[in-house]
Amino acid sequence: MTAVSTAVCANCGHPLTGRYCAQCGERRLDPESMTVRHFVTHTLVDEVVHLDGRFWRTLRNLALRPGFLSTEYTAGRRRLYVKPVRLLIAAIITYALLTQGGLLVTLTIGWLNLSVAPTAVPARESVAETVRRIDRFGILERLLASKRRSVDITSPAVQERFHRRLNQFAQPLSFANVVLLALALYLAFRRRRPLLLDHAVFSMHFVSFVLVSSLALLPAMWVYGRLPSVSLVIILAVFIWQFSYLTIALRRFYFSAGRLPARPRLSAAGAAILIYILNSAFLTMVQIIGGAIALRSI
Repeated sequence: MTAVSTAVCANCGHPLTGRYCAQCGERRLDPESMTVRHFVTHTLVDEVVHLDGRFWRTLRNLALRPGFLSTEYTAGRRRLYVKPVRLLIAAIITYALLTQGGLLVTLTIGWLNLSVAPTAVPARESVAETVRRIDRFGILERLLASKRRSVDITSPAVQERFHRRLNQFAQPLSFANVVLLALALYLAFRRRRPLLLDHAVFSMHFVSFVLVSSLALLPAMWVYGRLPSVSLVIILAVFIWQFSYLTIALRRFYFSAGRLPARPRLSAAGAAILIYILNSAFLTMVQIIGGAIALRSI
């Protein structure tokens, strides 16, 4: 008798009866699949299509349908979208990578001058210039003056150490606004949604949106010196987009769907204003504290 060899799954060792393992779903290993031609014509295409099926669908809904992803997640419809934690991590990494050249945009309300996105300070700036940009209230002036007397703050080594320390502290801590926003939403809307997780999901989706939409500010920074009017239009458009998005997302997630009376609409708009200002105040505070720590480290 001739022994018949039975193919087994390379992943779990279960006998294979078709192209895919009935136990774990792993695909049968085929020598043809290891060729460059197969990789280009099949594997690469499959990965792009798979990415489109989830990532692009999530990104599209995140940008254009405020509150939709949070509503879908809390309703249990989750398979079609990237999970909130993974989406937030991807947004943070993308934001950090693309803003390495610097991004510092402020919101001015009367005498208030607040930051609206996590800080990314360009290392080419001098220590004094950076302090002026992150501290618009003059809180760090005395500490800066003291450092001028004891350290050459114009030294390239000192400048590099200052910016490295500032970015190590300020940008990562800025992302902690996810937790603070979730707690604030829980305190404000716990009667409508008693589970803290619901508010955390909304917070992760909104912060992901803010990070992604804030990347639209990069062109404004690039053309600021040459076309200030164009830069201003871009910044204003992003501010309006983010605020409108938050208002609609709050209304859809925390109030009943359909035609809403004026009071819930006004409540959502009021909550959006408060959240936007508190978030900006938090980012501004983080930048000032980070500046103080960086100054003390040089």
